[in-house]
Amino acid sequence: MNPRDLNNTTVVTPPRAEPERACDAEPSSSTAAPPAPRRREERPLPASVMTPPAPAPPPHFDDYKSIIGQAQIDALRFLAKDLKGKSIKMVNSTAVGGGVAEMLNRLVPLLSELEVPTHWDVITGGNDFFEVTKAFHNALHGSSYELTKSAQEIFLMYNEQNRERMRFDEELVVIHDPQPVGLIRSRHTGSAKWVWRCHIDLSNPDAKVWEFLRPYVEQFDAAIFSSQSFARQLPIPQYLFYPCIDPLSEKNKDLPDSFVQKICDDFASTASAPSSRRFRASIA
Repeated sequence: MNPRDLNNTTVVTPPRAEPERACDAEPSSSTAAPPAPRRREERPLPASVMTPPAPAPPPHFDDYKSIIGQAQIDALRFLAKDLKGKSIKMVNSTAVGGGVAEMLNRLVPLLSELEVPTHWDVITGGNDFFEVTKAFHNALHGSSYELTKSAQEIFLMYNEQNRERMRFDEELVVIHDPQPVGLIRSRHTGSAKWVWRCHIDLSNPDAKVWEFLRPYVEQFDAAIFSSQSFARQLPIPQYLFYPCIDPLSEKNKDLPDSFVQKICDDFASTASAPSSRRFRASIA
């Protein structure tokens, strides 16, 4: 749960049991008035969970030395030597929330540390655009969806607006997922190579939605999928990049027992505290 969503929220505690009192006479069941509702107490949430956490500092390769070893870090630096000075643009649909944003928050600083300058742009759009793209997302996962002319026009209109405001001066452009796929129309404006990075499962997509998006995907120089079973038949080269986690990201790193206990105390939890990693996932 995001602490930002808890503003002006109160926790309602169960009513206290009233002690039994002797009655002078038993009321008749036919005339007895219903008991007055007991007033519930409201307890404000503690300040520690009302305050958003400070942004995490950018990662550095040395932070991972104790996890993967110096040899692996040296290998990454060696592989990056041929890319030194090559510029990359990453484009996705959200700056926070969602797996792609979490990944780019870690990946972009690390690429820059390897002297591969990487820029990250986020597309913009109205509620109508993101309602359409959410429906597309579900449809590409196999849900049934009635693709209307209006939905197509909304999708293309916002892609065109973003394309007009963005510059693509980098040597490699990586478009993440379907939402910004229409930006490929800018491919002809420069010499950059364009890659479509698909993070979702396309093994059983809604046929009409995929047929609408496929002509844009086919204009890319290459596509990257997370699993061979997720990929589609395309006339462009396809590559696999298997899923992974960052052990030092805010969602995955271990939490001190004292912090876990403090959160349990703040919420007056009576259950036994879970492991720090599972607890983190439950409140994230």
